[in-house]
Amino acid sequence: MKKLLAIITSLAILSGCELYEQDKYQEYYVVESYLIANGNLQQVRLSTTNPIDETYQFEDNAITGATVKIQRLDPDSSVVEEYSYQEQQPGIYTPINNITVQAAQLYRLHVTTQNGDEISATTYVPGNFETVNELEPAYIYQGPQQVELTTTPSSYITDRQTYFIFTINTLDPNPNNLTPFYADQVEDEETDIEEYYVNSSGIVNEGNFEQNSDGTITLRLPWLAVAFYGSNNIIVNAIDDNLYDFLRSHDTQSGGTTLSPGEIQNIRYNVNGGIGIFGSMASDTNGTFIARP
Repeated sequence: MKKLLAIITSLAILSGCELYEQDKYQEYYVVESYLIANGNLQQVRLSTTNPIDETYQFEDNAITGATVKIQRLDPDSSVVEEYSYQEQQPGIYTPINNITVQAAQLYRLHVTTQNGDEISATTYVPGNFETVNELEPAYIYQGPQQVELTTTPSSYITDRQTYFIFTINTLDPNPNNLTPFYADQVEDEETDIEEYYVNSSGIVNEGNFEQNSDGTITLRLPWLAVAFYGSNNIIVNAIDDNLYDFLRSHDTQSGGTTLSPGEIQNIRYNVNGGIGIFGSMASDTNGTFIARP
């Protein structure tokens, strides 16, 4: 679970970068936290942004002395349960009790700083789903047989299609096991190999895959998400609207589009009183072996 968080975190808060509209610098609060269905409540990170010409260090920008709570809500937004957090270290707040995150539930993050400023965000945790087919013991990388996972559907508070992200966790992180694309990145010293130990696909839409007569969905793993030959855990994540909005708009800002600069959308944070991400997901994990061609 921690490794799953790590790949999402690496995509998330770029607090020292000018990824939001600013003609004149304005300091923003930055929050970061994720909920994973059937997992425990996770930490909340709280800091401030930096001007673009200053190096961002979380420790230097951490917000201390805040009151942090997460609430589970009814559909009408009334509070069902409230969970208090404590400051473990500057800017990092952890739940006082071990609380299991429930799937298909609405949660709200509420932060009050020592100055009396309030930050809040709401997420709906996607419904649980599971893989119903057994993977082959091994697949040839980019071979004729693609890795396919047939899953039950994940529910959401609206009738929108499900948005998925594949996360691949290598169990054989040897440089000699890198697949060609990632071997080139490491050889050219563009990226450290550690960044590929947990690798992620982009967002894939349910509508792009086969809908089966029994209501299941057959998902196909993009080969580009596989960074290492050998044993790998394949994690399928159904993500909430907040992660979907953040990642899609972040990709647009960081060059994943043919739009001209004047057309680029601002990053969508869905946070009141600050920027950042309070998102959630439901996940399912399967293992297999990726063999060399």
